[in-house]
Amino acid sequence: MVPQKLIPLLALFAVATPAQAALPDAAKKLIEAAAREGDAAELAAVVKFARRTYPDDGIEIDNFLLFLDGEKLHTQQINGAEPTPQPLVPSVDPRIRWSGRGDLGGFHTSGNTDSFGITVGANLKRTGPDVTHQIRLRGDYQESDGRVSREYLNAAYQGDWAINEKHYALGILEYERDVLAGFDHRATSSLGVGWRVVREEHVAISLEAGPAFRHEWYRFGGERSHIAGRSALTSSWQMNDKVKLSHNMELVADNSTNTVRSITGLQAKLTSRISSQISYDQRYQDQPLFGKDESDTITRIALTYDF
Repeated sequence: MVPQKLIPLLALFAVATPAQAALPDAAKKLIEAAAREGDAAELAAVVKFARRTYPDDGIEIDNFLLFLDGEKLHTQQINGAEPTPQPLVPSVDPRIRWSGRGDLGGFHTSGNTDSFGITVGANLKRTGPDVTHQIRLRGDYQESDGRVSREYLNAAYQGDWAINEKHYALGILEYERDVLAGFDHRATSSLGVGWRVVREEHVAISLEAGPAFRHEWYRFGGERSHIAGRSALTSSWQMNDKVKLSHNMELVADNSTNTVRSITGLQAKLTSRISSQISYDQRYQDQPLFGKDESDTITRIALTYDF
């Protein structure tokens, strides 16, 4: 290890080494001014543009930075100050973005029941350059004549891993409780691939497909496990600055039953963070449990808050 007292001398010697071309004084003054400000981000930006402007002077730029570091250390030693340790906190990747949305409202159901109730939902998303994580939560609850007539819970996680600009691998874990449909619990896991068919500024369409595994616990006490296939369509259209239309559809099919869920929503911004939303949720099962209808529909009206 080189003693600290020799670093300024080595820096001066490095600067004295001839390079292919002389770095202009104007560039040196800019780099030196940024270095004396003590802002690492500002210095990095100045050095970046200096390298682009003078691509043949990369060695001299490195030597000049070494000289400035040695000069700073020499000044600290003269003043009796210890070198300032660099913080160990890792920098945050600016390409990682967090976003979320919560909603509260009411709904009207038809099919197995005809009633009004309350609905609460949340969506949290972490978007990165290669991986996107998303958590979705939904709860519906309603009582009629002192009895619980609807109790629906849904919690889902989806992770997307980019393969290229248009394709991605995905993994899904989902839990449901739907008393109305006759399920105490239903757990679904799936792997697959996705294809971003359209990815424009105002329009987005994606398709997904892959195998799935589902386990169901029925209210009458039985349970069933089965392997299935899953496919999904996700689409959105930003109609203008305030209005957005979305449509999502999912099919889970095995050798005995097909389950389809379709959600269409219309959202209108009221403020920068608050929006009104109306959605139509339809669920269809071609082989429902005994005494249940094949389809249920839910119309929800809610206020949403973006965070």
